[in-house]
Amino acid sequence: MNTEQFMARAFATLLVSIDLTDDDELDPDVAAALVEPVAAMARELTPEGRANLVTLIHIAAQSETDPVRQRSMLALPEEFGLLEED
Repeated sequence: MNTEQFMARAFATLLVSIDLTDDDELDPDVAAALVEPVAAMARELTPEGRANLVTLIHIAAQSETDPVRQRSMLALPEEFGLLEED
């Protein structure tokens, strides 16, 4: 795993952990405050950068052994608006 793959996997793992945490353990407003700026930054990437990030997230998802976490990770690109065309 190279550094770029590590960073994407860490990024995706953290976001999935936030997404799957129960509302009584992490206030939804706090979760949104953590995730929304990251999503906005990801949408600022060039189309090539977004495509690369999507690929890296899919690679990270392939190494996820928990099916629930894997599904959540695979949903990240769409949830973050990375699949939208400019």
